[in-house]
Amino acid sequence: MNIEVFQTMQWARLLWEQSFQEVIELNNVLPIIGNTYPVEFERNEDHAKEGKAYILWLPPHSELNGWYDLRPSEILKSYVLQGELKGEREPGVKFDFEVQNRMRLVDLFNTIDTTEKSPLTGIGQPDGSSVLHWSNAGNVCKAKVGDYWYLSGGVGETSLEVILSEQEQGICLHYSATLHTPAWYETVVTQYYLNKQEQKMFSRLIENASNIPPETDSEIDDKHIYGALYL
Repeated sequence: MNIEVFQTMQWARLLWEQSFQEVIELNNVLPIIGNTYPVEFERNEDHAKEGKAYILWLPPHSELNGWYDLRPSEILKSYVLQGELKGEREPGVKFDFEVQNRMRLVDLFNTIDTTEKSPLTGIGQPDGSSVLHWSNAGNVCKAKVGDYWYLSGGVGETSLEVILSEQEQGICLHYSATLHTPAWYETVVTQYYLNKQEQKMFSRLIENASNIPPETDSEIDDKHIYGALYL
């Protein structure tokens, strides 16, 4: 099973000054279960509709700059919010969002049933076949975050991200984001075991990718995050 996740809402806008404090208590910036928030998606996600939805929440620095910038470890402090979009104020873009549940992104991975259908996106070829975006990705960087591999790269004007883990059954894909510019974004949380061809491709990518520079911030406990940095 794949869960479609919207990721262009910038939660830091709701707590802008607090998002730039040196150290922030996580619970002070996480959306509260039972509360309703005004959300605004970018045009890349204007296919949003009223009803049940999942929205990604990242610590302010990663939300504004990406996991690949300075703090890939913030993947472990990123959340998926489950709730309901309602009160549509601009088609596909502006809604009210009632938060009904929230779960750490990496905890959500283990609650999803496995799927045999690959969520990896591809580029159509003249002969009707398709080539995976990742097979032509450049500027690929990597980070080992807990038990997971995080990869970031791109092809043309499309940015790509995945979160993978190496298990006895093979390499498991947990998160895949295909961020087309200026077209649509496609982000899914999944539990998909790569086929042999895909395993070979991602093993090569992991081996050859450049390492994201080590984080310079000292370690911080699970209840706190560092604020965003101006870059």
